[in-house]
Amino acid sequence: MTETIDDDGTDQLAEEQQDVFADYGVARAFSLAASILDAGTGGLTKAEIRERVEHYRSQSQEQSQDAWERLFSRDKDHLRSCGIAIEEPAADREDYRYRIDPADYGLPPLPLSETETLVLSRATQLWAGSRTRSWLDQASWALAGPEESAASSSPSSATPAQPAGVGALSFNLGSDEEFERLTELAALPARQPISFDYTGRGAQQPAPRRVVLLDFAARGHWYLIGHDLDRGARRTFRLDRVHGAITALHPAPALTEADRAAIEAALSSAAEAGSALDGLAAEEDPGRLLRGVLEAHQGPAPKPPRLAPAGSPRRADPAHRKVERVLAMAGYLLSADGVRPSELLARHQITPKQLLKDLLSIQQSGSFGPGQYGEFIDIHPAPPLNLESFTQDYLVTDAPITLAMPSERTGDVLARPLTLTKPGALSLLIALNTMISAAESGPDAAEPGPGEAAGEWVSAAESLRSKITTVLPEGLQEAATKVAAGAQTHSPALAALRDAVTGGYCVQLRYEDASGTITERVVEPTHIYLDGPRTYLQGWCRVAQGPRNFLSSRIRQQRPLPEEPISETARALAQAPAEPPRPPRDSGAFDVVLRFSPAAAALADRYAPRRQRTQPDGARFISTWFQSREALIRLSLQLGGDLTVLAPAEIREQITARAREELSALPGRVA
Repeated sequence: MTETIDDDGTDQLAEEQQDVFADYGVARAFSLAASILDAGTGGLTKAEIRERVEHYRSQSQEQSQDAWERLFSRDKDHLRSCGIAIEEPAADREDYRYRIDPADYGLPPLPLSETETLVLSRATQLWAGSRTRSWLDQASWALAGPEESAASSSPSSATPAQPAGVGALSFNLGSDEEFERLTELAALPARQPISFDYTGRGAQQPAPRRVVLLDFAARGHWYLIGHDLDRGARRTFRLDRVHGAITALHPAPALTEADRAAIEAALSSAAEAGSALDGLAAEEDPGRLLRGVLEAHQGPAPKPPRLAPAGSPRRADPAHRKVERVLAMAGYLLSADGVRPSELLARHQITPKQLLKDLLSIQQSGSFGPGQYGEFIDIHPAPPLNLESFTQDYLVTDAPITLAMPSERTGDVLARPLTLTKPGALSLLIALNTMISAAESGPDAAEPGPGEAAGEWVSAAESLRSKITTVLPEGLQEAATKVAAGAQTHSPALAALRDAVTGGYCVQLRYEDASGTITERVVEPTHIYLDGPRTYLQGWCRVAQGPRNFLSSRIRQQRPLPEEPISETARALAQAPAEPPRPPRDSGAFDVVLRFSPAAAALADRYAPRRQRTQPDGARFISTWFQSREALIRLSLQLGGDLTVLAPAEIREQITARAREELSALPGRVA
């Protein structure tokens, strides 16, 4: 990057005291793609690539040929993982010219009908997870383009009506980290032996597992089903209990005849059962749960580690994902008249520091032509070189960002949607499969008249799904089909609530809250929200005179009131996206410090942590607040030692006393 000189001749780099730097691996891969595209049909030899690509050229005197070859090979792999095809020689020839065909760059054209565009818009609204929504937004832009994607949010009157059941559902299955793990696994070939560290229920630290990948499933959480090589049997692993990296085993371990037979039997039994998770939710032994509670709460509370503010950064993206994000960001910037930094932050769910790093990586991507003249990408307004200036000036101003490529021809190619990211494609396919299932099981499915409109909607969703699967690896298609059922539930009670949401009428509930208090109330329902294994009815409560969330497992009785339509207030609430349940805090709330065991660490997100710390063994400490002491005591008893209350001390004592009392009351038990 050329240093900026002010009018008075001072060096701006020195003044700004740079503390954020480009990711040179990302800039190098971007520069490689742009340089080969710049060369046109003539391509570039290895020697020319090493001379022209920035970050190869600058290190050419310090690197051996072997070290450069490894770096070059890694960068090509990163670009291919993003869908950029670099033509390779049949044999290792120094005079071979590497090319990227502009006609093959990026996502092939997938023209969408008006109804398909509307279905795409609705599919992007189903997911409630913040990062998953960002992946879906990117997928929507890649498929429909910026203009069509924006227009889809205001459907015309000629568009067929949305079938009953589809609009009632929003879901957030598992954490973003779980979904990333699912994406990694879905990209692996079938029956791939893998290794990872796993914390089983009741365990206090992770243990290594070696597993042959067999299947995926969802039931509130994402699951991996595999043949455990060290235990010689099929096992089910919840992805939020996996710690560290998932690694493909190379070379693959030799399978015994017993392993092969068990794998075939597991695949056969899963197909016959119709669900890989049948029998998973076996009843817990209440005595074991209560003894776990006592073990966790007897004696003085251990001192928690120092807690950091909540919202700490997620785990770092792997190198190929960073390259994919920056190329997608550059394509979006090149295709738009201007994109505000705030939109980029929301679109990619990254921190301000990471956005600055990405912009600097784009800015430092360039190549040197035959005349050794360096050409780099121009960003306007140019990002500052330190985080303080970026957050206090650049982000506050929020001026639209534009990119200018040295070569207009290359800029036109790079402005195309690169590809559907694997997380975006997988989340979109799951949403489409869920919509199709909901529409086909809805009340319109078997009826004439309105059912014809529903049929057109389903046909459009199936057509869109078919178009998407033509550009995806087979593994992602299979994973999406298998886990979509996890976003569905077919209980009659929930079906009646969904009918009330789509029908726009009230329901009367007899409801037990977290502390055990039972009330009767009339609710104007707006959403059905699946948050992991929990299902909520969201709506306007006439008793509380405000929006409320009702956990379906605590609804003791329900009665539809089809003669009572919901109010305009509730209708306005229904137009807003479904939000995770967050109970209001009133004067009776009290602060707590909790420890979640490694096996239950993902549960902590449900309790709005204000400060937190995750230990190396996977255990998670949080500080938060509860509205009811009884609710906290009940939760502790349900989790059987996976949750430890560290403060306040008097609640620890109450939990211990209640656990002893309930244990002594069990048949054949002595406290």
